[in-house]
Amino acid sequence: MSPRTASPRTGERAAALAAADARALASALALAPANPAGVHEARKSVRRLRSLLALGRRALGREAVDAVDRDLRALAKALSALRDGQVVQETARQLADEASDADERSTWEALLPRLAERQQHRLAEALRDDPGFVRQQAQAHRQAERLQQLPWHRLRRDDLRQALARSQRRQARAQAAAIASGRVDDLHDWRRRSRRLRMQLTALRKLRVRPPADGPPAPGLRQVSRLVDQLGVLQDLALLAQALEDLETARPRTRPAAAGRSRTPSPIQPLA
Repeated sequence: MSPRTASPRTGERAAALAAADARALASALALAPANPAGVHEARKSVRRLRSLLALGRRALGREAVDAVDRDLRALAKALSALRDGQVVQETARQLADEASDADERSTWEALLPRLAERQQHRLAEALRDDPGFVRQQAQAHRQAERLQQLPWHRLRRDDLRQALARSQRRQARAQAAAIASGRVDDLHDWRRRSRRLRMQLTALRKLRVRPPADGPPAPGLRQVSRLVDQLGVLQDLALLAQALEDLETARPRTRPAAAGRSRTPSPIQPLA
């Protein structure tokens, strides 16, 4: 039996994984209006779905996959401002907790209510546009139905391995570009490509598919996760710095003198 006519168990497992993430997305959106964790979990579910779809894009049909991917990306983008606001609050709170100087700590603590108020306004605007996130929940259910209709039976282990190799090459190019330029946009792309590679390695593990034996070896999941976390700290600090600039524009001299000093990122360890 050739690889292209092998048992469709891989496709069945991938379909089940997609269905589980779609359910998680709908559940997170139902939780989001009352619990900030819902926004975070919804965006994570979208990223997992998009990463899985990217692995199966050629076998499942590019046009059908791209249509679902566009709608999932739009759904995540609608939540991005809310999630950024949550990250800003969490980072500021961590810096307040870690501050070794009393004046610095008091400055952060004075900023926290203003950041919370800013986030409350943002949430109120989002709910005014989509009360209870009902429209987004409906969108999540529509995407779940479209995911079920994809021809998962066509998906084979070799499709996943080849797609992972392509993802690995994209991550390597993004990494090289970011290291060479140091530009914020390139660093963001490096993190995004690394995060997708991490999710795809996780998906292959769940699908019981080993990375390709030929070609460059795939990096370990732990190594990729460490890199994503390191790049994430930089991103979090950049979001906080932008929020402080916005607050300072409205009310001068609100920025802590040692902003970001307490949360020093660990040295970046690029993938080999």
